[in-house]
Amino acid sequence: MSVYDKRLDALEKDAAVIKRDIIYKLDDTNSAVGMLKGIIGSQGRDIKFLINQVKGVDIRLEGLDQEVRTIKEQQNVQGQDIKDITRRLDVFDNKLDQILQLLGSQPRTGK
Repeated sequence: MSVYDKRLDALEKDAAVIKRDIIYKLDDTNSAVGMLKGIIGSQGRDIKFLINQVKGVDIRLEGLDQEVRTIKEQQNVQGQDIKDITRRLDVFDNKLDQILQLLGSQPRTGK
């Protein structure tokens, strides 16, 4: 066997080892990619679920916002009603004092 034949034989063995190593690494890579695809798919489903949950919460919050706006509007109306009643009571109180003075009584105390 010549030197060239020995060198060619050694190169062929090295090429076979490299090929085997590459195939082994590709198998490992394929397995890892498969696991990652499964994990990503699972996370994608989880994210969709969370998005739907957040949308549901948003819908409920919108309903609460509307209820709060309605309550504030009612409070504003009631506040105005209270102011009107207070003004009317003040006017009534003044008129009552005037009537009592006209009748010769002393003005009411307790103001």
